[in-house]
Amino acid sequence: MNRYRLAIAAVADLDEIADGPSNAVAILEALRSTFQVLADHPNVGTLREDLLPGIRVFSPPRPANDYVVLFYPMPGGIEVANVIHGSRDWITMFSSGGRGSNE
Repeated sequence: MNRYRLAIAAVADLDEIADGPSNAVAILEALRSTFQVLADHPNVGTLREDLLPGIRVFSPPRPANDYVVLFYPMPGGIEVANVIHGSRDWITMFSSGGRGSNE
């Protein structure tokens, strides 16, 4: 089984989710399961070189389907860069340099 690690920004994103919706526990469990699937299959998702070199984007299943996981494949797994609510303009967030630096 491959591993995933969380960038500092991703930890902050998960903390924000934990303090948010009433179903936060279920969302966090679904996200952690998604992270493990991505670690085991790091080439799934969509490569988004227009945002940052090597970053991939994946939409997790319910109940976390309102979020977007941005991650980097690495030897033996992935690094989760960010977990952003899909209603946010995350493409502009990355384009303006506000997110995604490989922390």
